[in-house]
Amino acid sequence: MYETRENRGKRSVTFSSSLEDDVWHGQAGASAFESWHFDALSDDGREALIIKFHDNYRFSPRYLRQSKTVDRCPAIRCPAVSLTYSVDGKIILRTVNEYSHDEFSAQKEGVGCTIGASSFHVEFAEYGSGFVVQIDLLTAGHRRILAEIEWLSVEADLLISPDDAETAEFKWNMVAPRSDVSGRIELIERRGKTRKMIHFRGSGYHDHLRSERPASEILGARCWGRAHFTDQTVIFQHIDEHAGTNSSNIFLIHDGVINERETRSEVQNITRDRYGFKAPSRLSFLSDDGIKLRVKPMQSIQAGFFESKMISEMTLMLGDGKPRKTMGITEFANTVRMRNPLFRAISDLRVGRNGRSPIF
Repeated sequence: MYETRENRGKRSVTFSSSLEDDVWHGQAGASAFESWHFDALSDDGREALIIKFHDNYRFSPRYLRQSKTVDRCPAIRCPAVSLTYSVDGKIILRTVNEYSHDEFSAQKEGVGCTIGASSFHVEFAEYGSGFVVQIDLLTAGHRRILAEIEWLSVEADLLISPDDAETAEFKWNMVAPRSDVSGRIELIERRGKTRKMIHFRGSGYHDHLRSERPASEILGARCWGRAHFTDQTVIFQHIDEHAGTNSSNIFLIHDGVINERETRSEVQNITRDRYGFKAPSRLSFLSDDGIKLRVKPMQSIQAGFFESKMISEMTLMLGDGKPRKTMGITEFANTVRMRNPLFRAISDLRVGRNGRSPIF
């Protein structure tokens, strides 16, 4: 059965696609956070790359302790950078590095920020504009991951922020729904020798989330993803809110235009992984005008107590009798589990801090 959206009034989440609004907003309060997400799939669909910058890492035990205190301004934040690279569902490189609050800085003019020795910024050139992401992170065994990767915008800056954006609790800015991605990733041994060199090329995506409250107070669960078809890019989301309501949306991007559809969603075959994280093995989204998206998670990119990322087979039907099929990325998040101090403590073993590498 399809689950009909119950709440079509005021949204907890607002949507935009705005380069101007991709800046750091410096929101006040110990629970406020912003994150910048970059991902890509290789041209053959085998390789997946996900990089995130956090001004306040909401999976950190330190963030949880702060969120339980009275909000203060300025907040002592927990900035972090994460990278995951997988091939055929096997993790090749993965790390999270968390830093002290004074190791975060944002550009005063324009888009970009620096956390530790990693950064991203916008570059404009004759061949187009896009984001340059530079990574310098420690991984297990005190090895280093160095990377320089470009997200060259193909479809970007498509939808200004709505009038009610500032009153919404969760702001989702799909800055660049489609990009050509290329660059290199290098794994450096402890003694400085290059152990692995990866040259990456594919299609990608960039967005920016922000909120002044913990996600666990706004959303119960969130599923979202994206896929790049030959003639379309599709982004989808399903959220369960604590008030007992749910909402589902798909966004179709074509020739510089983004179109939103409210949808009914169907979830099938809920399974549980080794972390106890539950997620469906089939999803579908259906709009009132007959647009349908089917999502079939296939291979794991990253698994954990709070979220799961997977390469998925996506089938899009636009009513023209021509099903479009490709591989994309799907993510599941369970914000309720973020409140569990034990899960956070175990997950913290995968986080490098204060110049030390992660244990795992």
